[in-house]
Amino acid sequence: DANNRGPVWRILNDYGVLPKVEFVRIPDLYRSVMPGADVTVPIGRQNFEDALCKAFPKEAEGIKKFSATMFNFADEAIKANRVGMKAVMEDPSKFPTLMANYGRTLSDVLNPLVSDEKARAVISATCGYYLQPPSKCSFLIFALGTASYLKFGCYHVKGTSQAMSQAFIDTVEENGGHVWLNNGAKRILVSNGKIRGVIAEDGTKIACQRVICNANPLTTSLDLIGKENMPDWYLKRLGKWTAGGSTFNVYLGLDCTCQSLGFKNHENFVSIGPDLDWQHESMRHDISFKPYGAAVTAYNIADADFSPPGTGVVVLCVIAYAEPWLKLSPPGYAEAKSKLADKLITLAEGIAPGLREHIEVMETATPLTNIRYTGNPGGSIIGFDENFQGAGNVHLPNRGPIEGLYFANAWVNIGGGFETCIVSGYMAASDAMKDMEQGKTDVAVMEKMKSQLSKEAEGATEVKDNFFAQTSKTMAKLHPNRITLKVKEIIAETPSTKTLRMVSADGALPYFRAGQYINLFVKIGGVLTSRPYSISSAPDKPYYDITVRRMEPGFVSHYLLDKVKPGDVFESTGPNGSFYYEPVIDPSNLVFLAGGSGITPFISVIRDITQKKQPVNIHLLYGSRSYQDIIFEDELKKLTAKHKNIKVDYIISEPPKGWSGLCGLMDARMISSLVKSVKGKKFFLCGPAQMHFLCEDALTKLGAAPRNIRREAYGPPADITLEPGWPGLSPSKEFKVVEERSGRTLKAKAGEPLMISLERARLVVPAVCRSGECTACRTRLLKGKVFAPSRVHRRWIDEQSNYIHPCMSYPLEDLHIRI
Repeated sequence: DANNRGPVWRILNDYGVLPKVEFVRIPDLYRSVMPGADVTVPIGRQNFEDALCKAFPKEAEGIKKFSATMFNFADEAIKANRVGMKAVMEDPSKFPTLMANYGRTLSDVLNPLVSDEKARAVISATCGYYLQPPSKCSFLIFALGTASYLKFGCYHVKGTSQAMSQAFIDTVEENGGHVWLNNGAKRILVSNGKIRGVIAEDGTKIACQRVICNANPLTTSLDLIGKENMPDWYLKRLGKWTAGGSTFNVYLGLDCTCQSLGFKNHENFVSIGPDLDWQHESMRHDISFKPYGAAVTAYNIADADFSPPGTGVVVLCVIAYAEPWLKLSPPGYAEAKSKLADKLITLAEGIAPGLREHIEVMETATPLTNIRYTGNPGGSIIGFDENFQGAGNVHLPNRGPIEGLYFANAWVNIGGGFETCIVSGYMAASDAMKDMEQGKTDVAVMEKMKSQLSKEAEGATEVKDNFFAQTSKTMAKLHPNRITLKVKEIIAETPSTKTLRMVSADGALPYFRAGQYINLFVKIGGVLTSRPYSISSAPDKPYYDITVRRMEPGFVSHYLLDKVKPGDVFESTGPNGSFYYEPVIDPSNLVFLAGGSGITPFISVIRDITQKKQPVNIHLLYGSRSYQDIIFEDELKKLTAKHKNIKVDYIISEPPKGWSGLCGLMDARMISSLVKSVKGKKFFLCGPAQMHFLCEDALTKLGAAPRNIRREAYGPPADITLEPGWPGLSPSKEFKVVEERSGRTLKAKAGEPLMISLERARLVVPAVCRSGECTACRTRLLKGKVFAPSRVHRRWIDEQSNYIHPCMSYPLEDLHIRI
């Protein structure tokens, strides 16, 4: 709104970020639903009061008094911040509401004015944003946040947070800066109490006098800098407070619009009662599988383009803490995620009947997921817990305890949150610029900070060296970046297929869900490359079976089949992928359509389900070129004889003379004759590209809904020239590729993925799926054109900013890229 702009708008506008981002207005603040209350809270102070008074007429007077207190408090707090606390204390009569309510919790202020528990719960709904219950949530924080929402409105960033990040990247680069992706900081160098430089993950040393760090102060102190280089008083201050809360999220991709399920609001708070304190405490020390409430966000309500036409995205979120999740075994962790997701979907169906029947994709994230991607203690999304309690305690300053170190994140001024982190960055940059202009850091400023933090740290002990030890140990079991594997045994399966049985070379193997894969790294002739392979063994085994079939031209498969021997050691990623049976959203009747070596994820699932004796019916349709190509035939015969819920049909496309079994292709006629009706069945597809096209077309003709067809990601086609839309270039035509960061120039053929050319030139690109789905290899295309198969999709912001997936991108002309 041009006439009603908040402080973050000004920061973004002043530094040229704003024109690069599109904001989509969210119509209402939120909807709160519980037994006996269903209230939509609109934007605007008067609208806020009117809606609440209409819903709770007996509380009208108290609601208006609370609203006045909240807005007056927020105004006075902003004014106090502008003039300084010294001026406030000199004339406190100018700040009556601030002085009367400073240091109080939301409950302290709200409860004496409003007695209806439901009304209190509706007003307090956004306490979850600060991961605090009303009885602990700082009224200062709540008032500033809620008054800001009501005054300025709420907005969604089109293209999600990634679009905002990209806008920052573009602005930095436009002003002469450089942004390195996939190459983080490994170490911050310190000497004589001053910043001296940074060592990147790839070993590059960057000499500098100042570092603005967005890692949390604990990780920075213990891992990046080292405890020995940090002053005692700062370490004690870090040990004084505790990490804040995290979240458990369920991400749902729907095969229908959010509106068709009854959603009318972007943000919905759904609970089974008004006790928000109990809702918070029930998840603090345990994992409650009887969730009291959740936030249900329907993104397409505000942004119709958030997902493809006719679809929708909904996210379910509850406050959670890492401790109970860290105690679970890996199998228990996977089970708990599914169980809690199931309960939250049921809760959400209270406002969206039939939600479960329209879920096409489901992903979950726990506090451990947040640890994995942020490194934050406890997976905290708000920084320190104490930041948002009581008085909204004094935050750590943006300045670090070492000259030249500054922090910009949720753990320092002004605390956690999207907007507050942007402001934190602004404040850190302001401190750094001031020091640069002076040529040094003001000694008085550092001494004042030391005095203040030492006082706050009284009675505390230094944060311990092993602060992250247990978390690191658990995370290594669940989500390792790399695994070292040793070939224990090589098993001949067919004339063209072998299984490499691999064990861990340095500890237990990470748990995986049957159907997942690892990306195996191999070095052949000096070229480091990788290939994803499904794990064919069951999850309970102390080894990973990687079943490899000879492919032509087969650069990697020939090496694995002909050169590898027991005792050889490889590196791989941890298990990845979502091609597995998920009982929360999948029916109990499964049809597996396998082609060739596409049997590998299915044999893992079959082994797992039969061992666990799960009540699931599986019908495997296994297509092979010849009968000799059937992998795991003997085991499949034994399994079908022993388990009535497992059925297998073999379909041979090039049958020998005398073959009396099924022959042909897995088209609509074949599938229909074998599975009869598609109703109530989930179809899983894994095999060559042409099989995918044939089976998807067949299932669509037979009436299978898209949500009941799950496809395993598959890599580059054997012949790219056969893909729809190929422009007709000769696959052998070569183009020049310039990689900006390294300054390297290389040749790339039109007929092979760009990633292969980069690897051949010894340019390492992160890779996991090599199928255009995981985005690990995301690379910016600065100049030129590439071709990608139509099945390769990119995020909206990646399309806008011209990022490509080299694993599935083919050069059509000379290219200029940036890894």
